[in-house]
Amino acid sequence: MIGAGRLCTAALSGWLLVACGGADPSIEESGSRDAAAEPAGTVSGATEFAWFVDVSRELGIEFLHQDGRSGQRFYVETVASGGGWLDFDGDGDLDLYLINGAATPGSTLTTSPQNLLYENREGRFVDVTAVAAVGDPGYGMGMCAGDFDADGWLDFYVTNYGTDRLFRSLGEIDGRVRFEEVSGSAGVGGDRWGTNCTFADFDSDGDLDLYVVNYVDFSFERNPRCGDAARDVWSYCRPHVFDGQRDDLYINQGDGTFREESLVRGIAIGRDDRGFGVVASDLTTDGAVDVLVANDGTANRLYVNDGNGFFTEMALITGLALNHLGHEESGMGLALADVDGDRLQDLLVTNYSFETNTFYSNRDELFFEDRTTESGLGEASYLRVGWGAGFFDFDNDGDLDLAVANGHVMDTIDEFEHGIGYPQSNLLFENDGRGRFRDVSPQAGAAFAIRKVSRALAVGDWNDDGRLDLLITNTNDHVDLLENRLETGNHWIGFRLEGSSANPSAIGTRVLLTCDDVEIGQREVRSGGSLLAQDDLRVHFGLGACSGPVIVKISWPDGTTDTERFDEVDRYRRVRYPE
Repeated sequence: MIGAGRLCTAALSGWLLVACGGADPSIEESGSRDAAAEPAGTVSGATEFAWFVDVSRELGIEFLHQDGRSGQRFYVETVASGGGWLDFDGDGDLDLYLINGAATPGSTLTTSPQNLLYENREGRFVDVTAVAAVGDPGYGMGMCAGDFDADGWLDFYVTNYGTDRLFRSLGEIDGRVRFEEVSGSAGVGGDRWGTNCTFADFDSDGDLDLYVVNYVDFSFERNPRCGDAARDVWSYCRPHVFDGQRDDLYINQGDGTFREESLVRGIAIGRDDRGFGVVASDLTTDGAVDVLVANDGTANRLYVNDGNGFFTEMALITGLALNHLGHEESGMGLALADVDGDRLQDLLVTNYSFETNTFYSNRDELFFEDRTTESGLGEASYLRVGWGAGFFDFDNDGDLDLAVANGHVMDTIDEFEHGIGYPQSNLLFENDGRGRFRDVSPQAGAAFAIRKVSRALAVGDWNDDGRLDLLITNTNDHVDLLENRLETGNHWIGFRLEGSSANPSAIGTRVLLTCDDVEIGQREVRSGGSLLAQDDLRVHFGLGACSGPVIVKISWPDGTTDTERFDEVDRYRRVRYPE
């Protein structure tokens, strides 16, 4: 709306509350509560011994993200970009794919940014993008991996602002693994603003389908100017300025092609949503894969599968649509896992500042309760903007801890909100085993104190030492590969699962583990991650003081179950589908 010579937008739930004259005076100035208020580049709470250390540059990762901004504050610049872990060459260790932005109109970039693929070669990362033919120059967002054509080689999908890309592995040719880009011929080249994605067998026919979350209907030609005209201070707009877009559900036809069937399968109810995070998991334990979607400024979605790939939206009735106050929030990333040991999967949704991240405790499969305050996850996130997140056992004590990547959307936020910064510090929480968390970021070292504009977070053990590491992507900055160096003396075990002939990457498989007759917990193989990222496809268990034996009950996606015993721990084990 325009008035008195000013251009502004309405104050909307979940985004920056800016009146035309500046900050909303009703909001308490509470910058002292958060390290995000510190000057850029400072380090607070760092300990002499760091639990996590950024080793990206020393390992050869020179990737630099560029969002191509030109000063016109195109809305697409607020999100990018992600990346993740995938063993693309099948040698057993984790390789790395990193996603870049692109030049926007008026940008002064002299070279075109592109995505990069790094091969893990005995503890160093080597750029093999050109040989592998995966250097997409599009305006990149996120990724997910899965062997969609069931040839034994891992493929992956990249979401873009614009045409998405599906990279199909051709396997090893002349000693090197190569890919071909097949989004057009496969029928998955969506041209909307794709954000997150996941491969899963939604229609229960054995092969992998693809769900793609789309964000808003933005274009460079339609880029409203938002902010405070009286002070000549401009900002990125809020999501409600733009129309939402429905998601895409691509059903695998078994011949290398997909058919988009979101409308007929019940996903169209979210056609006005503004989607970010997605996770596919069998929440109802009926053998069918359900879908959770985090939406930015509109209600979250839970699509419950009828067993044949047709969905009913049930977020409101199950308690996942809104927070405990009945408010829609600015959902970004999702993290789903059993954090309190009751075999029910709990959910974290990362949100905007002044909202907190929201923790939904699973009380009975499809009944969730907002227990953010009780979990201890609210206060530390209140002034931050949360993006990627991951439940993972960083100290190998048997329960799942939590890491969250943070960074504001508005590069001029300090002009409107006192105490809120654009770069922000990330968060690390320790689980007490009962689903209550303690902020241990100050003890974790400089990696959790230095402020950056972070986005994606992917969990993976890059050096196979049993201590889970973190990949964090940063806007207009280098990525952080945070190596876990915490010495606890606790034991661990991990599993690389090789699935059926129709689903070799074993996506959707669940592993329930006991050690010395004590149940440790359940893990699941999933494509994608919290937001814009791909986590390690292997499953990992911290065992605490238990040194074995380990019994695992494996539930494969087709309903087959298998029980295995392992007497030796502190290593990764390969488990094959019992064909």
